[in-house]
Amino acid sequence: MSRVASILFGGFLACGVIVFANSQACAADSASATSASSSPSGTPDLFEAEELQLVSVKYIPNDAKSAQIIVTNRTRRPLTLRLPAAFAGVPVLAQMGGMGGMGGGNQGGFAAGGIGGGPQTTGGGGGGMGGQGMNGMGGGGMGMGGGGAFSIPPERSRTFRVPTVCLEYGKREPSSRMPYKLSRTETFSSDPKLAVVLESLGRGELPQKVAQAAAWHIANGLTWEKLAAEKIDHAGGTPDEPYFSRAELVAAHRVVAVATEQAQRRQPTGTSEATTKDSLSQ
Repeated sequence: MSRVASILFGGFLACGVIVFANSQACAADSASATSASSSPSGTPDLFEAEELQLVSVKYIPNDAKSAQIIVTNRTRRPLTLRLPAAFAGVPVLAQMGGMGGMGGGNQGGFAAGGIGGGPQTTGGGGGGMGGQGMNGMGGGGMGMGGGGAFSIPPERSRTFRVPTVCLEYGKREPSSRMPYKLSRTETFSSDPKLAVVLESLGRGELPQKVAQAAAWHIANGLTWEKLAAEKIDHAGGTPDEPYFSRAELVAAHRVVAVATEQAQRRQPTGTSEATTKDSLSQ
C-alpha cells in the first residue's frame, strides 16, 4: 500500500471511530431519555431526569418566599420535563451551628426567639400538572410559577422562579449565600397534607403568607394561637405588627382543613382503615 493510501486509510479509520463514538453517545442519550419518558405521566419530572443524569439541577433560595431552579440539559437532544408538583429545598450543610434565629431577613424579625441551628428547609411547588386544586382557597394566587411541562434545548440551561415557604420555624431564613439542594418532599416530611399545600402554592392558588401559616402549622405543630402571636419587630420605637393578619390565619385554617380531606383521599383504602383501627385501639 502506498504512503498516500496509508494516510487516507488511516484518516478514514479515525473518522469512522469518531462517528461511531458520537453515534454511541447520541444513542446513550436517546436510551436514557426513552427510559425517563416511561414515567406514568409520559413526561418525566426533574427528579427522574436528574437520577438518569440527563440534567443537572441547582436550587438557589432568594429568601423565604421564592427560589430559583436552574436546569441544565446534559444531553445532545431536546428534553421535555415537568417541574415537581411539590418539593423541598434542603440545606447542603446539615450542621451550621451558631447561626442564630430568624431575625432580620425579608421574613421580618420575630419577637419570639429562634431555635438556632442552620438555615431553614424550604418547600414549594412547580405548578404540577393535573390533580385537584384548592379551588381558590385563601384567595388570589402569587402568579410566580413557571411550572408544569417545559422544554429545554440540548446542552442549554433554563431558570425558573418558584414560590416557597419555610418549613422549620425558628431557624435562620434561607438566602442565596447558603448552598441548597432540590429534594423530594418526602425527604423532609411524609405528611401528605404538607404536599397538598405546597402543590397548591405552586399552582398559584394560595398567597404566600397563607401557605406559610398552613405549612408551619402542619410541619412544625405551631398552634393558631402561636401563629397569631407572631410579631414583626420594628426599630426606632415603631410599634410591632402581627406577622399574619386575621384574614390570613382564617384562610390558612380553611386550607389545612381542605388539605386534610385531600390527603385522606390520596391514601390507599387499606392504609386509611389500618390507621383508623390503630388510633381506635390506643
